[in-house]
Amino acid sequence: MRNRIKQLLPKQILELLKVIRYLWITALFHIFHLMPIHKTRVVICNVWGFGDNAKYVAEELVKRKRAGKELELFFIANHPETAYAPTGITVYKTNSIKAVYVLATARVWVDNNRKENYIRKRRGQYYIQTWHGGIALKKIEKDYKEKLGQKYIANAKQDSRMTDLYISNSSFCTAMYRNSFWYQGEILECGSPRNDILLNKSTHVAAGVRKRLGVIEAVKIAIYAPTYREGENNTSSYQLDFHKLIAALQNKFGGNWVVAVRLHPLVSGQSGFITYNQQIINASHYRDIYELMSVGDVLITDYSNLMFEFSFMRRPVFLYALDVTEYERERGFYFEYNSLPYKKARTGDELLTNINEFEEEEYSAQVEAFLGSLTIYEYGTASKTVADRIIKVIGR
Repeated sequence: MRNRIKQLLPKQILELLKVIRYLWITALFHIFHLMPIHKTRVVICNVWGFGDNAKYVAEELVKRKRAGKELELFFIANHPETAYAPTGITVYKTNSIKAVYVLATARVWVDNNRKENYIRKRRGQYYIQTWHGGIALKKIEKDYKEKLGQKYIANAKQDSRMTDLYISNSSFCTAMYRNSFWYQGEILECGSPRNDILLNKSTHVAAGVRKRLGVIEAVKIAIYAPTYREGENNTSSYQLDFHKLIAALQNKFGGNWVVAVRLHPLVSGQSGFITYNQQIINASHYRDIYELMSVGDVLITDYSNLMFEFSFMRRPVFLYALDVTEYERERGFYFEYNSLPYKKARTGDELLTNINEFEEEEYSAQVEAFLGSLTIYEYGTASKTVADRIIKVIGR
């Protein structure tokens, strides 16, 4: 209903409403800044909901709270009604009065995205930026500034000025923050909290994921997770013969297989262009891609940084990109695409060939060499390390 009303309103009215909203929230921040900071209050933000790095930091802090640490925990997301946060943490909607109040009075902020430009950190607050990406193939921030616009760049610079600590999972990320994020502050090289689940096997988590997918333990799972393309209804690059794919996986690796299709959140609303059944599962709305990856036996993607994180588990990754020439020209890459340690395909038939000709020993050597060149700091303890820093900051 809300989106329908927006579509009916004239553009001038919508712009006026945005200005009024901006002024209202800015005024609230100034008012709430007159109130004292709560020394044990921690506010964690992720616009997409209870997921990514923010989720795993929040869960670790809930454990500390249950163990007796004095903590007030809040989580802010765009759609709190879908945030399945555990007991012990309160969820508020982005830009609601309650969300503005706890942000203005918290001792510690943890954010997975850039904060909006009307949010101002005050003296006595500590801001940890976990970021929602790790090792990146696609150029971002300063390296992509021609496409970002001056408004975003100004906001990004302000956000980095407010930030006290960035979380890095590799020498690559550390250099990227220094060179591309307008940031010169402290960087904690401890790994990404969201990757802890990939390095610490949990039969409980695996059983839960399979139950939600409707896949028994004996069946192997291939995850198809392509990245986002600009433009509406742009799904032509995601076409794949899933039945042939399943046959190739079964022929090469044995056993029974299913494909879990996980489209980017900005494309997931268009997931109906694929015909799903018991072997081809629509996982685009699955709440946590990292839980999903933890049970995956194979990953198929194109340009997503998921390729690097999935290979932390040393499991096979295959790249399938019909539009690599155009995409690289438009977006720009940090790595030469052909130098990546994964088999690459530009057609469906080439993908099937790469699967059939896959050699595990060769693949493992290439992945080890590539990741070794990036100095990976993933130890499976990033969530605990970030939580330790928060406990240290609040002094409890």
